[in-house]
Amino acid sequence: MPVVRLYDVPNRVTEVALHGVRHGAATALAVAQIRSGHELRLLPYGFLATDHPEDHECLVKDFFNTANSVALASQAEDIVNKVFSGS
Repeated sequence: MPVVRLYDVPNRVTEVALHGVRHGAATALAVAQIRSGHELRLLPYGFLATDHPEDHECLVKDFFNTANSVALASQAEDIVNKVFSGS
């Protein structure tokens, strides 16, 4: 029913956005591993605990241009299609 599908739009948009974030993070880590020569798959994931979580946000902002390059190299249509195909 169209009304039910319209109510689900915010959930699907969130799902697409998070899938894009995961794809971007995986691509960035793959590039970092190839460029650095270090095995990044063995590192623990996530940020370290800190008294200054705003430092993490500053670091994320520092990598904005790199993230933008990753986004431009990714095919947005493929990311969206993967979300809607269920894979």
